Amino acid sequence: MESSDFVMIDETSSSSNSSSSSSSTSPWSKVTIGKTTSNKRKTMLTIDGYHFQMKDYNKGKTMKFWRCANRLCNVILHTNLNDEFVKYSNNKSDHSHLSNSAALEIRNLREQMRKRAENELLPLQQIAEQEVRHGLLTGEALAVLPNILNLGHNLLINRRAMMTSIPRSCSFTIPDIYKNDYLNKDRLLLHDSYDLQSSMNDSLHARPEGRILIWSSAAQLNLLFDSDKLYMDGTFSTTPPNFHQVYIIQAVHHESCIPVVFALLPDRKATTYICMFDTLFSEAKKVNKTFNPLLIMTDFEPGVSRAISMMIDGSDRPSTIPYEEPIPGS
Repeated sequence: MESSDFVMIDETSSSSNSSSSSSSTSPWSKVTIGKTTSNKRKTMLTIDGYHFQMKDYNKGKTMKFWRCANRLCNVILHTNLNDEFVKYSNNKSDHSHLSNSAALEIRNLREQMRKRAENELLPLQQIAEQEVRHGLLTGEALAVLPNILNLGHNLLINRRAMMTSIPRSCSFTIPDIYKNDYLNKDRLLLHDSYDLQSSMNDSLHARPEGRILIWSSAAQLNLLFDSDKLYMDGTFSTTPPNFHQVYIIQAVHHESCIPVVFALLPDRKATTYICMFDTLFSEAKKVNKTFNPLLIMTDFEPGVSRAISMMIDGSDRPSTIPYEEPIPGS
């Protein structure tokens, strides 16, 4: 049925030269066409609050046909390849429904949210809230605006499109955008044992097997080096594929425990923990500070115990760091 309609349209478009001359004196000669984007990221045209979706070309590919976005409306718009107004099909411009200018505001708002979700790492809910505040929507648009929680949730597809696929081994490349914080300003990836620039070429200790990734910002490192008490432990249930554990170090700041170091470790060997501590010692030297805690609380693990004894007890500190096991049931 659609193909037969287009044959009829193409026949009328063949006389576009004659009709275009007559259209200069018609009220349609001053039609203003706007552009927006559909939910599927396709171009839509707007005229006086009515929305048009791309339908087809004529046989010569010299003209575009646009149908009203309302499927129950039969108005068809003709434009040239630059989306400039030519005429309405059969001179019919009266829609069978009312215009909806609020829909245009919401479409533009959603498109701006989608662009930010694809190019920024801010939380999706925060992006949605910011755009609604900055959008200056009319009362009519606010009345039909979806719930802010739904707006943020709908951006998940756009955010996932910019994310790389899950690697199948530990030998993967980390994009630069994931080496910095969510504002893409400050460094966050502290150490990558597979990165030649950050590998321990000058280290006196044996290179561990597998890949080690350590994250900590400059502010987190300051808290780490200024804290006399540290709490550290590993978790296995949330570990991503190709790694053995997620290891977390927490510093005490104003009587609160704050995570300051996150590490993905390939095993629980002493050489692996030594590599992690050696990285922290190196970072402390860069900022003229010392990594010299008075108390480390962790569960009893031979690899950690040996690493702390070698790296921290074996430094210039004369005292021994006590180890405390977690209280059962705590």
